[in-house]
Amino acid sequence: MESLRFLLRDRDGKYGQSFDAVFQSEEMEILKSAPRAPRMNAHCERVIGSIRPRGP
Repeated sequence: MESLRFLLRDRDGKYGQSFDAVFQSEEMEILKSAPRAPRMNAHCERVIGSIRPRGP
């Protein structure tokens, strides 16, 4: 997890403070998606797919 700097997650109640604490202990910044934005995940996946390097 050394190369990871951010965790993007939704605001679901199943993610408690202990969940966030695990990633904060690894010095990762936790970014929460906008509240009540049902299509936010699709937009994030598209951006991540466009910046992720493709194959060798």
